[in-house]
Amino acid sequence: MKLIDDQHSMLMGRAMDAMTLRQKMTSSNIANLDTPGYRKLDVRFEDELQRAQANGGVRKMNTVTPSIEETDRKPVLEDELLEMTDTQIRVNVLTRSLRHHFDMLRMGITGINR
Repeated sequence: MKLIDDQHSMLMGRAMDAMTLRQKMTSSNIANLDTPGYRKLDVRFEDELQRAQANGGVRKMNTVTPSIEETDRKPVLEDELLEMTDTQIRVNVLTRSLRHHFDMLRMGITGINR
């Protein structure tokens, strides 16, 4: 349905996908702290999103997908824990944004503000 699958909800969905992937990569980094030769994995999303916004606006932003990048650094526990916390805060913000969006849709359809 076009009303529900608008650009805002699609973009928030992609961002949630990126945060899910980031949580998995951070968990992998923590699990492999002591693995010889293991290199930190990062998720690229925000930079690509900003680039797409500058070059094509919201429509172009909806095509951005998260990607995994292997760095040349070893993971550090403190950094990974900070990354996990940051990701969780972003998930909370995205969840609130999506909830507000759907609350507004429901209010527009039913006329009831809950």
